[in-house]
Amino acid sequence: MDTDDKTIGRLFSRREALATAAKTGLVLVAGSGMQRLTLAGQSKPHIHIVVSPEFTEGPFFVDEKLNRSDLVAGATRPSVVNGLPLLLSLEVYKLVGDSHQPLRDAHIDVWHADAARVYSDESNPMNHEDTGRQTWLRGYQATDARGSAQFKTIFPGWYSGRAPHIHFKVRTYSTPNKATAEFTSQLFFRDADAIRIYAADAYSSRGGHDTSNSNDGVFNDFQVDGKPAGSLMLLDLAKNGAGYKAHFAILLDDSNLHGGRLRRP
Repeated sequence: MDTDDKTIGRLFSRREALATAAKTGLVLVAGSGMQRLTLAGQSKPHIHIVVSPEFTEGPFFVDEKLNRSDLVAGATRPSVVNGLPLLLSLEVYKLVGDSHQPLRDAHIDVWHADAARVYSDESNPMNHEDTGRQTWLRGYQATDARGSAQFKTIFPGWYSGRAPHIHFKVRTYSTPNKATAEFTSQLFFRDADAIRIYAADAYSSRGGHDTSNSNDGVFNDFQVDGKPAGSLMLLDLAKNGAGYKAHFAILLDDSNLHGGRLRRP
């Protein structure tokens, strides 16, 4: 399972990111790459606004239309229920002129592999197991007035050739069944977090992952300023009971909403 996906779409340059920060009241986060942005005066230390690179959805997206925030609920599979819990909070903003605004009523789909590297509802031989009609670790939420959606899931397992990652897709709709635009990308984890988590019981039988961020072809698809695109999509984990939580925000510019990186399907 080593041909997940390739980067598509235009990536913001350092100069464009600086211009965006100046226009919108965003500030660059020191030491995290020139495209990572955070809201000026933001009191939550783990929230970042990113003028985001788009990655393709890969071979395992299934449009289940499962409106749920708990992606583990109802599962009996050990590699799902025994995975380390992850509370993932996402926020979506749109850049309109000189201001950024929450993107309300957008659908955010999330999907990823379980602790045993397998995706649900897939008969694709790349998946190593036929999981047809199973839907664990998949679902979507509609963003609220703050552009926010939250998911209860687990830390994803690894498979050969890819660093640990979570897929997501943002879609807007004109009617319940008519998608007008979409944006697809991936979230990554810091190598040190992955090494620590993969030593836990639910993951340790497979050993440590064989592909770090620095060796992942998707993570290291370059931006126009020469920096790896995946460095903009790193999750900062914080302890949350027996598991972890992460909070991440995506900034989509106005052209995204009219057929740019947030493209019409």
